[in-house]
Amino acid sequence: MKIKRFLAKMTALVVLIGVFSVLPLNIGKIYADFEVVYDDFEINYDGWCNIGVDTVLTAVENQGNNDTRGMMVSNRSSKDDGAYSQKGFYVDGGKEYNYSVFVKHSGTGIENFKLSLSYLDAETEERKSEVIAAKEVAGGEWVEISTKYKAPETALDITLSITTDSTSDFIFDDVTITEKRAIGENTVSAAGNRVLKDIYANYFRVGSVLNSGTVNNSSITAMIIREFNSITCENEMKPDATLVQSGSTNTNIRVSLNRAASILNFCARNNIAVRGHAFVWHSQTPQWFFKDNFQDNGNWVSASVMDQRMESYIKNMFAEIQRQYPSLNLYAYDVVNEAVSDDSNRTRNYGGAREPGYGNGRSPWVQIYGDNKFIEKAFTYARKYAPANCKLYYNDYNEYWDHKRDCIASICTSLYNKGLLDGVGMQSHINSDMNGFSGIQNYKAALQKYINIGCDVQITELDISTENGKFSLQQQADKYKAVFQAAVDINKTSNKGKVTAVCVWGPNDANTWIGSENAPLLFDRNNQPKPAYNSVASIIPQSEWGDGDNPVGGGGGNPEEPDENGYYYHDTFEGSVGQWTGRGPAEVLTSGRTAYKGSESLLIRDRTAAWNGAQRALNPRTFVPGNKYCFSSVAMFIEGATSTTFCMKLQYVDANGEARYDTIDMKDALPNQWVHLYNPEYRIPADATDMYVYVETADDTINFYIDEAIGAIAGTVIDGPVEPKVKAGDVNLDGSINSTDLTMLRRGVLKLITLSEQSQLAADVDQNGKVNSTDITILSRYLLKMIDKLPYKEVSQQPDENKTPFNYDAALQYRAAPDNYLNTCSQAGRIVKETYTGINGTKSLNVYLPYGYDSNKKYNIFYLMHGGGENENTIFSNDVKLQNILDHMIMNDELEPLIVVTPTFNGGNCTAQNFYQEFRANVIPFVEGKYSTYAESTTPEGIKASRMHRAFGGFSMGGLTTWTVMANCLDYVAYFMPLSGDYWAGNSGQEKANALVASINNFGLSNREYFVLAATGSEDIAYANMVPQIEAMKTKPQFVYTSDFSKGNFYFLVAPGLTHWWGYVRHYIYDALPYFFHE
Repeated sequence: MKIKRFLAKMTALVVLIGVFSVLPLNIGKIYADFEVVYDDFEINYDGWCNIGVDTVLTAVENQGNNDTRGMMVSNRSSKDDGAYSQKGFYVDGGKEYNYSVFVKHSGTGIENFKLSLSYLDAETEERKSEVIAAKEVAGGEWVEISTKYKAPETALDITLSITTDSTSDFIFDDVTITEKRAIGENTVSAAGNRVLKDIYANYFRVGSVLNSGTVNNSSITAMIIREFNSITCENEMKPDATLVQSGSTNTNIRVSLNRAASILNFCARNNIAVRGHAFVWHSQTPQWFFKDNFQDNGNWVSASVMDQRMESYIKNMFAEIQRQYPSLNLYAYDVVNEAVSDDSNRTRNYGGAREPGYGNGRSPWVQIYGDNKFIEKAFTYARKYAPANCKLYYNDYNEYWDHKRDCIASICTSLYNKGLLDGVGMQSHINSDMNGFSGIQNYKAALQKYINIGCDVQITELDISTENGKFSLQQQADKYKAVFQAAVDINKTSNKGKVTAVCVWGPNDANTWIGSENAPLLFDRNNQPKPAYNSVASIIPQSEWGDGDNPVGGGGGNPEEPDENGYYYHDTFEGSVGQWTGRGPAEVLTSGRTAYKGSESLLIRDRTAAWNGAQRALNPRTFVPGNKYCFSSVAMFIEGATSTTFCMKLQYVDANGEARYDTIDMKDALPNQWVHLYNPEYRIPADATDMYVYVETADDTINFYIDEAIGAIAGTVIDGPVEPKVKAGDVNLDGSINSTDLTMLRRGVLKLITLSEQSQLAADVDQNGKVNSTDITILSRYLLKMIDKLPYKEVSQQPDENKTPFNYDAALQYRAAPDNYLNTCSQAGRIVKETYTGINGTKSLNVYLPYGYDSNKKYNIFYLMHGGGENENTIFSNDVKLQNILDHMIMNDELEPLIVVTPTFNGGNCTAQNFYQEFRANVIPFVEGKYSTYAESTTPEGIKASRMHRAFGGFSMGGLTTWTVMANCLDYVAYFMPLSGDYWAGNSGQEKANALVASINNFGLSNREYFVLAATGSEDIAYANMVPQIEAMKTKPQFVYTSDFSKGNFYFLVAPGLTHWWGYVRHYIYDALPYFFHE
């Protein structure tokens, strides 16, 4: 991915062509090549749009210049169809620029590419166009088209376009425009100047409006960048600008962002949040949208058909904004606009519904639905498809008129109580009179009325008219100040909703919908601040100013809050793809063919490469780089392969502008088996920007499904499907073992067929890493019932001569783990929350699986019990962080990968002393029946046979549990780690030691068949109770005292000066655990 150079260039450009026009500066000049446009399509569509109603623009990964992201142009109906982008904001008439673009096509012949420039001639008011560069390009090669060109001084709204002489698909990338330009040697910093977005940053956003004309006015955009942190498109996102008649169906309304593209691109590149305006409106919505066959002269459609059209329009608009401008902060949207009538009879008797019909203030929505019931439907659909951080508003004018105010409040209260609406938009088209119809008292009463609902309020279209000089600029300033002050006062006093934005409806008095003679805005025709600006800027003391680019008080600027489960997002795909999009040509859609939960999942299909999967953009305000989060999803496939590997990864751009792809989790899967992609402690790289979490497969293009996609607080325990295991002998992977498997195995050994990786694992029934005739013999014997279980190994009685003896220290000393072992490890294991039902009811435990856990390998297992007043979550909490220590130990080869389980003695009739009963009856069979340990089965015989690979430990009361497990479960467990806790089997140390000896003798074990490594601190409250017991144990032949377990079986580690605290105890585990599992 190419370095994101644009924002730096944009800042310089604003200084050169915009801010200078507002802030007079003295500048010494030098000249250099200056990059004014660089469109690389790595994040957004950079303002490019389709030429031709059916032409499709698609940003394609890894297919652009230098294998980056490029822009594909497809489905062209004419040679004149292609792509265009308005560049009038960056490029002026009368100046020479260097233009460059890289192009490519995949055809076999030669394509003639044309780079054209069009402009509006200010003198003739005619649109003119000419080809400024052309080149013949062979198929399969990237070729640069470049030229120098100077448009006439009268040129306005300069637009670039790219076409060819055919209708073939093509890709273009790296559009660059440079100019020899003077840059200042001695510039004056404006950092100390007051600007509205900073002044109100701790209260609300301050916004303005752009349209297709003003976005190309560099003086206006310079002022916008300086003063405002919210933009609304004046007309460019309304229905008549975004609905596409051709090709629309009732269930798939086509939409276009072409008219809004330059504004959205401007906002995305300058970190300015956007208010969407508007979906459902009686005005500026084409009549055909409501009629049969999408024709103006058709009959009105039914309410049920209109439901479909409305839902599809809202769904597709949100999806298209996300597809083209994923980095855009779409923080609010006017879902319904001006649905309540000004007629008091309508508000009193008709629920506020307008007169039915089309035009002249009548509502086609009411014509179809009969009343205003469409309002709730619109909010229901918007809530279903809106990004999580986008707040949904009802917006209206004359909103301070008492009867209309009360009707709006009634409608919005119902919507808010149903969780559909986030706020009320007060348009605020008022005059400068402090009294009268739109006087400040009526206005403040309406504001308070809406705040009392509990929702937020945004002042969305504020302009205060002087009515052609009837009111003075000072009167206007006083009214502006009163409105802003009212919003500030609400935010200081309200315990309910807040004012989250105040947006003026126009950049300056030359660009206002009500006429410049009414001078209704904060800046005059020359972009100079008026008395109204100074009044508004005087309200907040400088000590309360903030960072307007990161507002605290503005909607969309705050991080998303987790729900009661700790989830920031939870996508279930029930009727909606949510914010998930396809990568490359992959299509994502909901499917009812399979689901992990509910009735639907997300299907990913039409993949042409392994990386074509599904992705979801991450909001950096919520998922802060450098912090840890939990990510989870389940995945499965049905057909197309015998096995696959699912990958959940993070795509981001690093500090050098390079694309990075970091693995969050990976899992192998068989057909029709859901697997759990899960990492509860994934740390996002500190330099990450432009982040996407995505799911793909490692090396195939099969269709697959995901479900239950979750992003949550770090450490969140999320249950998932059982890890699928390959069943030894089930060569055809159908879940049973029979003669068909034997036939397939024989054919595989004879090289008549190629066995998949999973089938080879199943075929290796003696688990020696090879599939050969021995496996045929063993499987035959199993089918003939000559042996009773698989896998089957001939156990050698000879020691493993290749195994390196462990280097024990005969007198182990306390050594704390390195400090960095408490940090997240780059090779982190994962923690799975499990629930089981046993003799003490339904309980939970946590299972630590080491990095790279493989269900086809066998692992030692360590059960570790918490202390009194704690639970199964304590040990892997952020307070103890034992999982981090284990991760580092395993990564640095200080510890063999193992499974660690943290159960609890809480619940039912269980205690620290009798937990061993539940441990034998329920915990071991449950855990080791699910995870891969050395237990060949979970029968008592299978558990006993694997006891040398099982350990138990515990802290404090968990130390007591450890001694009782040893006394009662020696046939199941060989290694014990009692930490800061003694055995309660007597009053004296001798009585405790004798009780242990009696238990050992009952089991008939030698002192080479069990091992104890106890530990505590010399200042620990347990030290005084443990020492007499330890000293008495030293006198017994059942215990040979040394930490060299090749020669003895018992040791007591004492840490000088340490007390009864997990912060110390975790280091005892660091010291002791490597001594287990070697005998």
